[in-house]
Amino acid sequence: MSQSLVIEKAGPADATLIMDVARKTFVETYAELGIRNNMGKYMEEYFTEEKIAEELADKDLHFYIARFEGNPIGFTKLRNDRMPRGISGLKCLEIERIYILKEYQGNSVGRELMNVIKQMARKSKYQVIWLQIWQKNTKAVQFYRKSGFVIYETTLFDFYGEIHNDYLLRYDLYL
Repeated sequence: MSQSLVIEKAGPADATLIMDVARKTFVETYAELGIRNNMGKYMEEYFTEEKIAEELADKDLHFYIARFEGNPIGFTKLRNDRMPRGISGLKCLEIERIYILKEYQGNSVGRELMNVIKQMARKSKYQVIWLQIWQKNTKAVQFYRKSGFVIYETTLFDFYGEIHNDYLLRYDLYL
């Protein structure tokens, strides 16, 4: 698959396609895992063209799009404006999202996005890449652990009144 896979930094013109991939992937992933309540509310708050265009203009947020044969099939959203609980005094980069359309999962797209994230983090001299993930999303937890991340703490996530148990994961970069 890698011959036709291209990963590039997203720009302002990519808001609509990121929104489309985000909405489709969010439903594919979380409807299966039982989060049906409030999914529409979440998408209307976070996955609108306006919201994503605003995020694309934010210097603390970084989006990369994965395209296969020219078609968007996934993206990652990174941020450097939040510090993780339990880590201090280090330059940290957060993976807020890695979303890949279901039909392309298992074809190294996630691995290639992760390679881009790690390269960008090293180049920008980050010391830790971290993320928060729902414990019941076992497929994603396995992916991150296979990518070298370790679970270092647990936390709670309030999804519109539904309390979920999350993991905090970290990947230490040795520069």
